[in-house]
Amino acid sequence: MRFIQGVIVGALLMVGSAYLHDTGMIGIGSAEGKAPPAFVNWETLWGTMAR
Repeated sequence: MRFIQGVIVGALLMVGSAYLHDTGMIGIGSAEGKAPPAFVNWETLWGTMAR
């Protein structure tokens, strides 16, 4: 049971941190005002999830 909970929490943390990075809420990796490239193509993800 702990293993399953750990996998779920880990997946949520990974997706959440990628979302925060891609939306610019956290500026890790940005230099000289340039936005770092996105980790995830969110338009494709939402299109896939809507099916």
